[in-house]
Amino acid sequence: MTSRYGKCVIFFDLDGTLHREDMFCSFVLWLLRCYPYNLFLLIFTLPIIGLVLLVQGYSSRWSTSLLLWSITFGHSELSLSKREEEFSNWFRQHLTPFPKVRQHLIDHLSAVDTEVWLITGSPLHLVEMVYGDSYFLPRVKLLASQMVRSCGGRVLLIRCVGYQKVLQLELQLGKPLIIKIGYSDSKMDDPLLFFCQNIFRISLSGELIKMK
Repeated sequence: MTSRYGKCVIFFDLDGTLHREDMFCSFVLWLLRCYPYNLFLLIFTLPIIGLVLLVQGYSSRWSTSLLLWSITFGHSELSLSKREEEFSNWFRQHLTPFPKVRQHLIDHLSAVDTEVWLITGSPLHLVEMVYGDSYFLPRVKLLASQMVRSCGGRVLLIRCVGYQKVLQLELQLGKPLIIKIGYSDSKMDDPLLFFCQNIFRISLSGELIKMK
């Protein structure tokens, strides 16, 4: 049950696991409220986004990048950074933490032979801004989606969902992955949970359900 470095590897998802809300979806809605005129560009790109989703599925990076780009196009990095900061402050105040799951996280972090990986589809910078002052973030290994500027807006360089989580963790730990315990609320994490010897599903109310 140990990695090639001799430590037990533990995986935690973030959205729906450590807290109830979806950080990236909330950020997209926040940007739409801040930049309402971008709704027209979004409407124009929706047929393309829908077609790509139909072909590639929900985990498609390209469709989500186009969605993000349509909402951020035409706005400077200074403006977008200000919106990120405003959103992070708001989200931090309104998120619903799941205490039981967080206690498991803290317990794992207290074990000297354990390596905890927080792997999320939310953008890296947003996670760092929302949880930068938390006890656990400096103590976990973090893998997340990455936003970059392109063509006058923001796009996703990496969308860390679905099988991409497996690929990103393999780049860090090598093959085959050996994960002692995995925590997630989402079926989209099944590709990574396949490598977990013990699995906890997180309910909508934050309860932990041990899977056989």
